[in-house]
Amino acid sequence: MTLHKVFTFSRARFSGRHYRAVALLVLVGLTLAGCAGGAPANPGTASSAAAESPSPSPSSPSLTPTPSAVYKPADASGPAQNVPVPVLPEVAKTETKEGAEAFTRYWFSVLGHAYETGDTAVLSNLSKSECAFCQGLVSDIKAAWAEGKWISGGQIEIPAATANSSTDGSTQVVLQVLQKELVIHNQDGSPYQDKTAATNTGSVAMLQFADAGWVVHDLGLIR
Repeated sequence: MTLHKVFTFSRARFSGRHYRAVALLVLVGLTLAGCAGGAPANPGTASSAAAESPSPSPSSPSLTPTPSAVYKPADASGPAQNVPVPVLPEVAKTETKEGAEAFTRYWFSVLGHAYETGDTAVLSNLSKSECAFCQGLVSDIKAAWAEGKWISGGQIEIPAATANSSTDGSTQVVLQVLQKELVIHNQDGSPYQDKTAATNTGSVAMLQFADAGWVVHDLGLIR
């Protein structure tokens, strides 16, 4: 299937339904197709930082770093070990342009952590339930890790992210997403399906700021 490179973004108002439809075919990534049982999906595994979610409520899940442990990436011999936990930058807790950009980068770091560990609790906590693309990612990651499977590769980098105010009061962040080749492994280490090639895509994240901090309420691919 054709993989898309960086796209040109039109400044027109973001259409959640249109971008989600495209994104679920491409950005979430064609790699988890066999797992989700529906439209494939995959934006990717992210950069590692180390973490806490943005001012979560006491009942909200949070990631806990593993002290002084050596990180080992996943491969055909087994899942990743001691994956660094993304840390929410202080600026990402502010309702500012810089805060929105930093939070979006953090969100993709949490996504990457979920790919490497199968733990989607914090990713879900940072995404609104109405974000179909976000929830599709959560479902696909869970499926990719079911029955003893695991994911290797797919690390994400965000070379650029630019925030702008939207007419509906939310904040729109346009970003470039680089993702490395991704493989889902069976229990014996063999590939579960064909590997997904590395990608270079443009994306749009729609954010809202509330008492608990930023949250993603829509996400899509730029075409």
